[in-house]
Amino acid sequence: MKLNLLLATSLITGAAFGQFTQSNEPVMGSSMTMYLLDSNAVDYAAVTGSGVTWDYSTTPGISGQTKVVTVSLPSATDNGGDYTSSTWAVDIADFMTTYYTSSASSRISQGFAFDGGNGAGTVRVVFDGGADDALIMNYPYAVTNTLTDAFAGGAITDNFGTLATTGGVTTTVDGEGTLKLNAATTLSNVTRFKLADQATAVIPIPGLGNVIMERTQYEYYTMSNPYLPVLVHATLVITFGGSPTTQHIVMSSVAPDEYLNVSENNQIAFGMYPNPANESVVISGLTGNEQISIVDMAGRTVLTAQNNGTSQTLNVADFQAGIYNVVVTANGIKSTKKLTIN
Repeated sequence: MKLNLLLATSLITGAAFGQFTQSNEPVMGSSMTMYLLDSNAVDYAAVTGSGVTWDYSTTPGISGQTKVVTVSLPSATDNGGDYTSSTWAVDIADFMTTYYTSSASSRISQGFAFDGGNGAGTVRVVFDGGADDALIMNYPYAVTNTLTDAFAGGAITDNFGTLATTGGVTTTVDGEGTLKLNAATTLSNVTRFKLADQATAVIPIPGLGNVIMERTQYEYYTMSNPYLPVLVHATLVITFGGSPTTQHIVMSSVAPDEYLNVSENNQIAFGMYPNPANESVVISGLTGNEQISIVDMAGRTVLTAQNNGTSQTLNVADFQAGIYNVVVTANGIKSTKKLTIN
C-alpha cells in the first residue's frame, strides 16, 4: 500500500490564537499551494509549551514539487458519494481527501480517500458513524488540551473488497510560539496541533496478514483566514506482512530560500527506519532497481544488497555500534544518509 495512507485523516484541522473553534475552521472554497521541503527536516517533537520557537528557515525545498490544498463540499470530490454524512472535505491534490462534520462543540472525521498505489486503485476508509467516527477536537481546543478516541469502519478497496478497519487517535495542542519559514518570514502567535493515530485493516486472506498504519503529525496555524496550516510535518509508518516502511512529509505555505540542487533532487528520496537501529533497518521509498550499501566511517563497505521492491530490510544486529553511511545507487546516481547503530 502507498506510504502516505494516513497523512490527512485530520490534516487540515483548521484553526483566536491558541484556540481552535468552529468559527476558525478552513474556509469553504479556499485553496493553498504548499511547497514540499526536504523530508529530513527535524520535527521538533520535544519543542512544546508556550513561547517556543520552531525554525524551518534553513530547510531546503524539493525543486518543482508542490501540493494544492482545497476545501470543498464532499459532493465536489471524486469519492464524496461514500461520505454522505460529511459536510465538508479537505483535498490534497493527487494525494488524499479527508471528510468532516463539526458543531459548536466538536470536530469529527468520517474517514478519508487516497491512492493506494501499486495497482490498488482508490482506497476509501469510511467510518461507521456515531461513536465509530474519529473525534478530532472538542471546542474550544487550546494549548495543553488533549483527547483520545477510537474509530471503526471499513477500507473499501478495488482488490480486496471492504476490509474491517479499527484504530485510535490522540490529539493535543502542544505549543504556541514563533515559526520561522524562511529568512524573510517569521510568524508569531503560531499554534501547533499534534495528532498521533494507528489503524489496522484486516485482510481476510491467509498469509497476507494485516496492514497497520501509524502516523505522528504536526500542523502549524496562524489562526487567520483561510485557516489552513502554514506548515505540516508528518511521519508515517506502514507495516504489511511484518515489514514496516517509513515516510516523512514536510509541506510549507511559504517558498523556501533554497532548493536541493539538481543532482541531489534527482537522487532517491529514500527513508530509513528505525534510526538509530539495533537489529535491523528498513530502507523505504525505493522503486525496485537499486543497490544498497552500508559503509563505515573508515570507508569500508560492510554490507551490500540488491533491491527489487519498494523497501528493503537489512540485518545490522552484528554491526559494531557507531555511525555509518547508507548509500543507495540507481542509474549511476548515489544518495547517502547517516545511520546510527546502537
